[in-house]
Amino acid sequence: MQPPPPPSITQLQTRVAELEARLAEREDTSQAHIKLLGGLLDSSLANVFAADRKMRLVAINRTARETFERYRGFVPQIGDYVPQFLTHQPDIMDRLAPVWPRVLAGEAFIDTITLGPVDAPRHYEIRCHPLFDTQQRIQGGYLFAYDITERMAEQERLRQAEEALRQSQKMEAVGQLTGGIAHDFNNLLGSLLGALELAEQRLGEQRHADTARLLELCRSNTLRAAALVQRLLAFSRQQTLMPQPVDVQCLVAGMHDLIVSSTGPHIDFHDQTQIGQWPIRIDPQQLENALLNLCINARDAMPLGGTLSIASADSDLAMAEAGHLDLPAGRYLHICVADTGMGMSQEVMQRALEPFFTTKPLGQGTGLGLSMVYGFVRQSGGQLRIESVAGQGTCIHLYFPQEESDIACGQPVPATPPIDLAAPRVRRIMLVEDQPAMRLVLVEVLTELGHEVQAFDLGRTALEALHTGPPPDLLITDVGLPGGIDGYQLADAFQGLLANAPVLLITGYDAADLTPIHRPGKRTEVLPKPFDLKSLCLRVDRLLGIAPPPP
Repeated sequence: MQPPPPPSITQLQTRVAELEARLAEREDTSQAHIKLLGGLLDSSLANVFAADRKMRLVAINRTARETFERYRGFVPQIGDYVPQFLTHQPDIMDRLAPVWPRVLAGEAFIDTITLGPVDAPRHYEIRCHPLFDTQQRIQGGYLFAYDITERMAEQERLRQAEEALRQSQKMEAVGQLTGGIAHDFNNLLGSLLGALELAEQRLGEQRHADTARLLELCRSNTLRAAALVQRLLAFSRQQTLMPQPVDVQCLVAGMHDLIVSSTGPHIDFHDQTQIGQWPIRIDPQQLENALLNLCINARDAMPLGGTLSIASADSDLAMAEAGHLDLPAGRYLHICVADTGMGMSQEVMQRALEPFFTTKPLGQGTGLGLSMVYGFVRQSGGQLRIESVAGQGTCIHLYFPQEESDIACGQPVPATPPIDLAAPRVRRIMLVEDQPAMRLVLVEVLTELGHEVQAFDLGRTALEALHTGPPPDLLITDVGLPGGIDGYQLADAFQGLLANAPVLLITGYDAADLTPIHRPGKRTEVLPKPFDLKSLCLRVDRLLGIAPPPP
């Protein structure tokens, strides 16, 4: 077979012309692509830079050129040596120095940098990438720098606006809280003053039975004031609960007189709890407070009178129903506190559990009651749901998990027995209390117990007496004292003078917020205000070794 004849000169020229045309077309396409890419980069909002391994500038877009001209007064050119044209730009060099080695090491990353003077900084988000050739060898790097100064300024303005809003809400909440607490305390103080004035008159008239009844009313209102303070403290932190098995029917039965006296004669109260229902494990005192709070809310919703009821029922919640209540499936006691009052609108019902939210006029409610009931219920493993129709009444549903152990009836704590001021047990006691009325009462009680009492109103004078006179057998001191020396410092000084010296700290602050005082080898106890005198006497006897310590 004969080989084909070689191409002629004409054929070769035609072939060369075809190849040249293709090459020119490819060059045109490549130039078009390069021009398109350049146009896209120039149109980008990012500042785009590219440099080779020797840090020679190989690309820079229009945005970057305009940025340099606007803020630096010059325009870098392709081929410029980067460290040279940044010689007089130390802020850029300081930020670029650690970036470039990472790029040449093949790392791609995003960072945020701040450039410019302190009084007019510019913030940039930089996206850095290595630059590869066709064999995937690193030939340099490029970065996109996005100016985020306005975004940062907007975030700062938003932060300041949120802070201003939080401060405004805080002040509104404080205003509502102050008005509501002033209302409640003024009522309590008014009744205390009136009862004490009447008691003084009845005592002068030798009507001792009436005097005793009025003094008991004073005691009851004092305990209510103390409970109000505890409610406020419970709102500011998660309260410490003391749960125990409770029969709710037994507990509500013991509250009848309290509920009736709190709601008034125009409210018809019905106890619909049942005997023999499932017990629950709960703090009985806190449950009493919660139910009383709901009853008072119901009373306020029925200014013209109406019906209030507390009912209970065993409820075995299946998974679907329990899930709807955000509870695990199981057995629960369902308690319902219902009234025939004004009810709530949908808008009010959606906000009813918010702290400080109240529909009452300023000074007639804190907006804390229902939110604290909800917090207590949830802390006890239960759930609270509101069912209400405007103009028809409200029912507050409480669900508490069943308790399997033995039942203990949650009865109210009995009245404190009278103080036994019998046999004299003389000891030297230093008392430091800045409130004159409290100091007078404590001196009277301790003196009647037979002790010798040295009383002070300032921590500094008490400290001087500790160092100059014979040491007492017991130091009783308030924690917060004027004059620069507090109860802790007095206790440290006393226990520094005498080993194993006993100290009783009394305080009106929340005991949970006190500095830990149970130190090895230190005999120190805390008695929160308000306290009954029986508790004071027991603490004093225990610290003096007259009464045995609790088991």
